[in-house]
Amino acid sequence: MTSPLSLCRPQRFIPFSLCLLSLAACLSSIPSPSPSPFLPVSPSLPPSPSSSPPPPVSPSPSPFPPPRLTPTAVLATIAAGEERLEGRGIQPLCLRLEETDDDGELEWVGLYWTPTEPPQVHGFVLDGSGWYDLAPPESEESRGLGEYPSCELEIRDLNGDGRREVAIWGHIGIGTDLLHIFAWDGNHYALLGAFRGDGGVRIEDTDRDLVEEVVVRLEPEGDLVREIVYTWDGSHYAWTWDRYAWFYRHRPHPYVTDTPLHALASFYLALNDRDLPGAYGLLSSTAQTVRPYDEWALGFSTTLRVEVGATRVVSQEGGQATVAAQVRALDNVYGRVIATLYDVEWLLVQTERGWRLENGSSQVLEQWEMEYYP
Repeated sequence: MTSPLSLCRPQRFIPFSLCLLSLAACLSSIPSPSPSPFLPVSPSLPPSPSSSPPPPVSPSPSPFPPPRLTPTAVLATIAAGEERLEGRGIQPLCLRLEETDDDGELEWVGLYWTPTEPPQVHGFVLDGSGWYDLAPPESEESRGLGEYPSCELEIRDLNGDGRREVAIWGHIGIGTDLLHIFAWDGNHYALLGAFRGDGGVRIEDTDRDLVEEVVVRLEPEGDLVREIVYTWDGSHYAWTWDRYAWFYRHRPHPYVTDTPLHALASFYLALNDRDLPGAYGLLSSTAQTVRPYDEWALGFSTTLRVEVGATRVVSQEGGQATVAAQVRALDNVYGRVIATLYDVEWLLVQTERGWRLENGSSQVLEQWEMEYYP
């Protein structure tokens, strides 16, 4: 019969989940000789794609044909734009000639600032004789697109829906960022999303599918910060994931262990940074005794990326706490990048050096192959 500790010895490929589960198996074997209820779970490979060559695809024209410009047309457009702005008494912070509505013609996109109380940044698109305001929702606090005079805008297809969007960043208070995203809907520039992040707002491809998402950072928790990821679903931006991240970019990061949640977040962030010694140091002395470092580290030999989110304290009494979370892990399985979503639950104990992870269990919720990974 295989002993419980044999589950902790690496045999062949050991995915991310196996390390968590084998640790639980080892620790659960200490008080009783009965087998562990947490059996190792290996990510199964999705079926390989067909080896038959794809049918030939005829090249299609670009969805954004470049406008035909002449020096005379450009000068006339500039003169008309300046006349319209002068008529409204507007001194723009910045003014750009861009294609914003995919009609093959260029429009003026600009931002201007009004010294009201509070001050406000406003946006507009000037299309020939048409004037279109870029405005936040009426229910939003009266800060416009920001309260400090700045010019941070981006015009391109942000969400992969085939049309250009106008993204405008603004700033209010101390360290709070705003992001408003607009797109032409045939009649006006509709507001697709309004975001506010006390720790910042940015656009990035979080799931490696070549389409970017909006990442909103909440108020920092010291060196840690929670991020909310919003994804375009075809009609609006919706919450899809939350995760812990480092607020500062400097390294080495100080691992935060003042609370069970922070200790758990620090553990997975250390794994994501490939700081395996740092992550191992966040295990309790009991866990380290059961699992020597060299053996434990082999469990992450295929790990590419780890994120932890949806964290919550299930129970806490005295010097022990049970914390539940969801973990996204990417593993390189024989050259294929496999993503796995886990439900995890950890027992943490309080020590003189802070909270430490002692025993964990995990359950696979979903698994898929990444089509693209840089």
